[in-house]
Amino acid sequence: MPELAEVELARRQWAVCHGEQILEVACHRDTRIYRETPASQLKVLKGQTLQSSRCHGKRLLFTFKPDLHLEIHLGMTGKLYRVGRPHEPHKHDHFLMSSHRSTLAFSDYRQFGKVTLHQVHQPWDDLPIEILAPAFTTAYLREKVTRHGRKPLKAFLLDQGICPGVGNWMADEICWKLKHHPATPTSSIPVSPLRKALLAVCRGAIRHVADKNAEPLIQGFTPGTYVKQVPPRSWLFQHRWKAGGFCPRCQTELSRDTIASRTTAWCPVCQEPSSSSLE
Repeated sequence: MPELAEVELARRQWAVCHGEQILEVACHRDTRIYRETPASQLKVLKGQTLQSSRCHGKRLLFTFKPDLHLEIHLGMTGKLYRVGRPHEPHKHDHFLMSSHRSTLAFSDYRQFGKVTLHQVHQPWDDLPIEILAPAFTTAYLREKVTRHGRKPLKAFLLDQGICPGVGNWMADEICWKLKHHPATPTSSIPVSPLRKALLAVCRGAIRHVADKNAEPLIQGFTPGTYVKQVPPRSWLFQHRWKAGGFCPRCQTELSRDTIASRTTAWCPVCQEPSSSSLE
């Protein structure tokens, strides 16, 4: 599933059309992406101007008026892309908006993504604090660790109510950066280094994934193909995907197992499990 920086990269595919009026809205009505908002309701976007957009964790929000917003969740295989007009929809283009010069498409062949229409002023008021927000302080994180400290570190990092936007590869990267086994109880991790690692990986992911791919992509966001410049070989990212990868720090072959219900990679030397993580 797309993670924090990958979602930001997806947002930028449509953000180039800020300030443009939507002239047409097209929906494939019989798809699962409309399970929260019926396709017919999205016609209200016709004639509106796309004013701004932002991300929160794995969510995208496109704002047309103070009380009119389109939220998109990419799910496992969703992607956003922009093409010129006219555009003949592809088989899995389930939602399209067209301005005078562009077509903005949401494509999702597995239909795990979704679109939701919000007609309120602050649709995201109840979401948790974002990791890169000033309010994500050491004190705030300490309170979360106190409440959820029995969770394995990997599960803690994947909890979207605590670390919005962190997914599988970023969680492994943070564990590796901390030199802690992913199954280590979070309560045993010092909070200040934990926050520092969260910030470093989130900022680094934005820099390497989103900022270095700033130009809109013709084919849009597609996992496995969208990154022209990924995190450097000094990151675990480059080595974790297949069995036989090596730790970029000590060159030990990585271990792999399922932790927190996700395939997990770690270095058995740099991240040797403690007795508590083996319980």
